[in-house]
Amino acid sequence: MLQMLRIGWTPALLAASPGQAQVPAQANLDTSQFQGIWYVVGAVSDDQGFLDSKDSVKMPVVLVTPLANSDLGLKFGYPTPDGECQKMDATFTKDAVDGHFASPAMAQTIIWVAFTDYKHFAVLYSETQKGDVRNVRLQLYTRAPELFPEDAQKMQQLAPEAGLNPSQGTLLPKSAGGRKIFLPAQQQPSQ
Repeated sequence: MLQMLRIGWTPALLAASPGQAQVPAQANLDTSQFQGIWYVVGAVSDDQGFLDSKDSVKMPVVLVTPLANSDLGLKFGYPTPDGECQKMDATFTKDAVDGHFASPAMAQTIIWVAFTDYKHFAVLYSETQKGDVRNVRLQLYTRAPELFPEDAQKMQQLAPEAGLNPSQGTLLPKSAGGRKIFLPAQQQPSQ
């Protein structure tokens, strides 16, 4: 089963054209419980750029922060091929659809949390619209950099509803640098 869940990641992981997916949104999403550090341990997408690079992608880290007006701030930290960490910040504005967030600055991207228990895992759905091309993505977020089969099952169950095949995904290997981008210098792990 884990082999079927092979998943990947890029900043364009968060995209959408509302109403096309059959993927549910977490009812009554509590962003104060959802905030904090999450590891992206897997992803599945129909994006060709993702598919071309999925075997070389390492596990990114996302810091979620609730903002004013129920918006979300997302700070991504992901390893680069040279062993460094790259950081990207994005603001997602609360969309007209409850639980959905949009970022026109990120290639017309809409995201939503499909499922979460807030403490261990979350499955995020996104759609990106670039011109005439629409791409979808599911990502498995965990609070620790480990994958648990029961968490992965939720994402696997959602893949067909999102129009995705598990073969379009990958599990992401751990990386040394991701989380340190969010820690004060005195708390950063030594390498």
